[in-house]
Amino acid sequence: MLISDPFADPAFLPTARVVGGLLAASLVLLLVIVRGNPARLRQHVLFHRWLVWAAIAPLFTLAVLGGRLPALALVVVLVFQGLREYARLVGLPDDYRRLLLLLGTLTPIVALLSPRAFHALPAACLLLATLQPLLFRERAASIRHLAFAALGWGYVAWFLTYLLLLQARTPGGPGLLLAIGLAVALSDIGAFVVGKRFGLHKLAPSISPNKTWEGAAGNLLGAAVGIVLMRFALPPGQPWLQALLPCLVAIGSLWGDLLESSIKREFSAKDAGVWLPGFGGLLDRIDSLIVVVPLTWFVLGLVS
Repeated sequence: MLISDPFADPAFLPTARVVGGLLAASLVLLLVIVRGNPARLRQHVLFHRWLVWAAIAPLFTLAVLGGRLPALALVVVLVFQGLREYARLVGLPDDYRRLLLLLGTLTPIVALLSPRAFHALPAACLLLATLQPLLFRERAASIRHLAFAALGWGYVAWFLTYLLLLQARTPGGPGLLLAIGLAVALSDIGAFVVGKRFGLHKLAPSISPNKTWEGAAGNLLGAAVGIVLMRFALPPGQPWLQALLPCLVAIGSLWGDLLESSIKREFSAKDAGVWLPGFGGLLDRIDSLIVVVPLTWFVLGLVS
């Protein structure tokens, strides 16, 4: 359905209770941390992150349960802003940046109209993109710009569009996405909390020095908690999803985080942007989701 009433969906109220409860509990915990001091709370980076979560959670829920057009709007916004940050991060010239934004925002639209055409896009877009270094051959490093533009299209636009395919082309897709969304969020939180408290053994010091094996275990723990809390939203008759999804989310979250860290390290950047208070750029917030969504799509296609 192109547009539906998200409030009428059976998953809406349980989701609102779970997410609302988690947000309320975390706010209470933050108040304990700052000892009830409102001034300290407003300045605390974790409170800024809480505000971002409080805004993202209802928008994501309404878009996922609202039908294909709201989900398309969500993906287009994510792709557009994500590509803006990526293009700035890797230093793409304006002509490469404009074409990347155009092709990127068209990608989810094509996917909604025809999944078959969507899967033909990599060849078509790459063929079109190869004209740029030929037309702008006087520009230094034109092939290098082409390579980074192609990576950006695949990494941001192509991967994120699988969110739309999961929502629109998978049985029980909206509920599955709600569960994945919370699991990814709690996976990141679990990695941060466990890694901060117990992290001793470096996971990938040359890529992300703060990542530890203990934090990776927190990844899995947080993902499992998210899937258990949202088990009511999973497609019925597939109990194995409760065992499979935490592993996929944990692996994909860690994979996506390290991948973005590799890109930022390549260009000596701490954050991809400043769009989201407490997090940095949008890419810094959705780097896990970018990998988890296509990974889930392909694995579910293999096992179902």
